[in-house]
Amino acid sequence: MADSAQAQKLVYLVTGGCGFLGEHVVRMLLQQEPRLRELRIFDLHLGPWLEELKTGPVQVTAIQGDVTQAHEVAAAVAGAHVVIHTAGLVDVFGKASPETIHEVNVQGTKNVIEACVQTGTQFLVYTSSMEVVGPNIKGHPFYRGNEDTPYEAVHRHPYPSSKARAEQLVLEANGRKVRGGLPLVTCALRPTGIYGEGHQIMRDIYYQGLRLGGRLFRAIPASVEHGRVYVGEARARQG
Repeated sequence: MADSAQAQKLVYLVTGGCGFLGEHVVRMLLQQEPRLRELRIFDLHLGPWLEELKTGPVQVTAIQGDVTQAHEVAAAVAGAHVVIHTAGLVDVFGKASPETIHEVNVQGTKNVIEACVQTGTQFLVYTSSMEVVGPNIKGHPFYRGNEDTPYEAVHRHPYPSSKARAEQLVLEANGRKVRGGLPLVTCALRPTGIYGEGHQIMRDIYYQGLRLGGRLFRAIPASVEHGRVYVGEARARQG
């Protein structure tokens, strides 16, 4: 009976929960996490679709806040068992300043880590990026490697540099004692390029193709084995 009661008491926090990836994580947790009692969505801009989630059995709490503000992050994290940190500034077209990218991706991640330590949250999952690995400035291939594959990556651009530093911070925080004495357990995931219905970058690419008379630039040669991560609703294949 005690185990059954405990199973219903988990509180999750998703930072960047109104972003493309974050929204899908939120919906997946509501569908597939039976131990969920409260789901907190922390984002700078809250989406109107959150209202439809508040009618279900799980308490859904929308929190408008900025990951660069440590006190706002700490308030959102307090009392959570698991933090899934998806908030970040993705800048593949060089539109944001290096200072802004660092502030959001690096300082924001520091704030999340310190909030976990200070408030006693034990589990932190961070969405990193394949750009942490490379490609490097020498153009060396990375063929079917994993986290332990030796590869010399030197980053010259702000976005991959920020993701690499943030990932390093998350992994170094693994094992730190949080409030209450338990160890912090951290995990960094490195998805390749994310795509799916409604993804803004995908829209931008297609709009660019329309402006160019139906032509799309190929950035990666056809000979290169390069996987992408589909984020969306899994649909049964029609026979």
